[in-house]
This record gives sequence, C-alpha cells and structure tokens, in this order.
Amino acid sequence: MQEATFSIAIVRDIVQYVGAQGVEVNCLYSNANIDPIWLEDPDRQVCGEVLKYLWREAIKQTGDRDLGLHIGEAFDLCAIGIVGYVLLNCQTYGQVLEKLSGYTRLFSQGVAIHHQVSDGWVYCECEIIGNVKNYLLDEPRHPIESTFAALITATQQLTGKPLLIDSVWFQHPSPGDDSEHQRIFQTAVKFSQPINRIVFDATCLDWAVRSANINLLSVFELHAAGMLSAQNQAQDYTQKVIKAITHSLQGEIPLIDAIARNLMISVRQLQRELQAENTSYQKLLDQTRQQLALEHLNNPETSIHDVAFLLGFSEPSAFYRAFKRWMGQTPRSYRQNKGKLLS
Repeated sequence: MQEATFSIAIVRDIVQYVGAQGVEVNCLYSNANIDPIWLEDPDRQVCGEVLKYLWREAIKQTGDRDLGLHIGEAFDLCAIGIVGYVLLNCQTYGQVLEKLSGYTRLFSQGVAIHHQVSDGWVYCECEIIGNVKNYLLDEPRHPIESTFAALITATQQLTGKPLLIDSVWFQHPSPGDDSEHQRIFQTAVKFSQPINRIVFDATCLDWAVRSANINLLSVFELHAAGMLSAQNQAQDYTQKVIKAITHSLQGEIPLIDAIARNLMISVRQLQRELQAENTSYQKLLDQTRQQLALEHLNNPETSIHDVAFLLGFSEPSAFYRAFKRWMGQTPRSYRQNKGKLLS
C-alpha cells in the first residue's frame, strides 16, 4: 500500500518553532531520527513516520500539550514552500482557498482540504486520507489543530483581516482542557465529530490579498503544477531503491540501512514496501550489480579489476564467481564474446 508523504517544509516549521522555545535542535534531530541535511532540499518529501516521531519528541521536549495550536498560531506561509508563494500572490481570499485545495498534495499527501459555500458560510474541511498508509489516521490531533490555527494566521497575513468563525469541529477526542482552543478560535469547538471542519463568514471570499501579483502567481503556479505532475508520476519503491543503489555503489556495497535513510523511510517499512512489490533489497542489489557489471564490461577502457572494485567486491575472484552465476560465463569470456559480435 502506498504511504502518504509530507513536505520537508513541515519538518522545518516544527523544528524552527521548537528551537525558538529553547529546545536543543540537534537533540531533536537525533531523537526523532532526522538527518539535518534533508532540510537543505526544499522539494524533499518525508514519510509520515518522520513526522510522527518529530511531533512526539517536540511535545516531550517543550512540555507543550497544545503544541499544534501554537505552531499554527506562529505560522508563516513560506513554511509550506511553493504553495505558500502561490497563495501570497492570489488576487482574492476566495482564490486562496481554491489554490490551497488544488495544491495541498505538494505539502501533505495525508489530507485533502476543500470547501463549499452555503447560506453565507464557508464550510472548510480537512479530510484525513484513508486509502494510504497515513500516520494522521492514528495521531491526528496536533497536525490537524495546527492546520486550522494556521489558516487563521495565514488569513490575517494575506488580507489583514480576521476570519469571523462560526464553529470548529475536530474528529479527535477532547484533550480535556480546551481553553487554548477557545482563545485561538474565539468560538465553540467540538471534538469527536464526524469530520474536521471550520465554518466562517463567506464575505471573506471577496477580500483582496495584500501581496497579490498576477505575474508572480503565473510563475509560481507553473512551478507548482510541474511539481504536482512529477509527484503524480512518482516511481515505486523498486525503482527508487535501484536508483539509490546505483548512486551509492562506488567501491563498497550500500547497506539497506543507508538506502532506507536516503529514502527517508525506516528499514522495516522499506522491507514491507519491497515485499508488497514482490521483491527484496538483496534481489535488487544483486540485479543492480549485474546490470552495472554488464555496462562496465561493455567499456573496454575499464579493467575487470576496476569493475570488481566499483561493484563492491572484495577481490576479483569474488566478482568472477558472481558473474559466472549471473551469466554462465566469466567476465573475460563475456567481454571477448561481446567484442566478436561487434567486430
């Protein structure tokens, strides 16, 4: 089953907020098993497991029982990357909601945000996607509360006006003390409801966005549309692993731990994904080494000794045995026969 992924921008937003509260960020990275280098790639996606442990660790380190609300309250649109730049350049708040709905997948494959207008009210829902592996199905509270709190903050940032909220519904149970919810939403908040929904006055749809720029909107939308298209054509894990092995196979055999870390997924989860695709890491490693061996041997400038080294074999004799198992002949025989065919 496919797993929902999330933008690295969400990780960065949580880390920056928690760091501003005095938490040692390197400790947060370590305990949540996050490689800081991930944050250098703004287009990177992470699996839900990364965010699940990050939320847990952030709450533990800060002692903040309402962390999701407070991160949403401090939200900045740049935190959701390209989608934030699209929203900043919309003409009206109504257009903001339309674009938000259309591009949600770029920062979260775990939810779908959509809205409808009825009797002068906007019904904005945050639906947790259930047909994929999704950590939000098990631990929704802080991410969903953060989403609605962030919507309020973003509205103020975009239009300079506060939303007139009628009601807020959450699917998760009440945390007990909901005083922070009342303070932030300024209205009745209900828990254990059938959907996550915030209802507000529809007059906001015509509000002008203060930073609107139709030319920049076109530029950012073009980039966002390209990212969305690429995401929809994402490779399966078999292809991802082959690509990662090929990149890493430079004189030593990459362990599954390193490949899983590169793909930002746990070893166990990667093994499950490959099993679902009727393969295994060892099979893919073997197939990739075989394919690369053939490619290297087709280049007469590369010695057989060098091929063995590049493919991570401890000595040429080990490569000879493996190649004979793969092709039924030695590397030297293969190269000679290939040369005869080409002559």
